[in-house]
Amino acid sequence: MLKCFKNKKSGGFSIIEMLIVLALLVMLVSMVVSSFGKVGGSEALDTTTVSIISVLNEAKSLAVSSKSASNYGVRILSDKLISFKNNYGTSNKEVSISHLVEISTSTGLGTDIIFNNVTGQTNASGTITITILNDISKSNTIRIYSTGVIEKN
Repeated sequence: MLKCFKNKKSGGFSIIEMLIVLALLVMLVSMVVSSFGKVGGSEALDTTTVSIISVLNEAKSLAVSSKSASNYGVRILSDKLISFKNNYGTSNKEVSISHLVEISTSTGLGTDIIFNNVTGQTNASGTITITILNDISKSNTIRIYSTGVIEKN
């Protein structure tokens, strides 16, 4: 008769065990997702930096070559770069910027960088900083000198 009341353990999982496993899975998935976000941000940072340098160098080259005897410039906005001839609004060419990065300029630079005809010099010297939005510790800096020299720091 004692054998009938013997405590038998079932082969299933308890609710506590299932909650623990679920919590571990949620933590693992969140770590993987955040890792992928940082990888995309690093790529966007590099691509945006190269795009900005390329657009600036093109504008400077056109000004130095005296093409159409004009000054050439670049307007830096939060979501795009706009290269232009003489004044903003003439012969505009737009380049989109990734939404994963933020662009900021130093006070001496402003939003328009205009390269003078023949000399390639500019009155807008300063820095452009590109930062990954989800990781502000990662950024690139582009320095523009009044002589028209453009360099990545």
